[in-house]
Amino acid sequence: MRILPRALSCAVLLLLLVAALSRGKRCSIAKILRQYRAVIFHEIQNLKNLTGSADRSGRVGTACRSDKDQKILLSIYNISMSLREVAAGTLRGPEELAVWKVARNTDFVLRENCRKISKSPPHIPAQPRRGGPGRRRKLLREIGRKAERLATCWEKLYALHAPRRVPRDS
Repeated sequence: MRILPRALSCAVLLLLLVAALSRGKRCSIAKILRQYRAVIFHEIQNLKNLTGSADRSGRVGTACRSDKDQKILLSIYNISMSLREVAAGTLRGPEELAVWKVARNTDFVLRENCRKISKSPPHIPAQPRRGGPGRRRKLLREIGRKAERLATCWEKLYALHAPRRVPRDS
């Protein structure tokens, strides 16, 4: 009869271990959204204005198909890092600075408030400049599309956690 208490204690220890490990995967969505609204939202708007995507209407492409916080946050992280990759070494001026700010601040906010995203971002080597003005326009369009996708994901996360207003009865 001594096996039962041992098995029970092992099961309890295993449950405690799983609970402790799964707690580290959570993100503080409220803090992330506060920082998004305070800083990142404005930086994304600035980036969209600089690339001209705020003026264009059209399909943004698929972004954040999931309704789960962690998957949306991972999409946000991946889009912001891909923005950095697209612009690495190819843009000069205010567009480059805007891309860098969006990627840096998104990375910082997610790392500060999520334990799951803890890897250091890959070092992106500067790419040599290629082409002329046509290449720059194409690059700005691509960055604009990514900025739109990023804004869509942020807004989806925000909408999932926005306080619900209860209609008042008259």
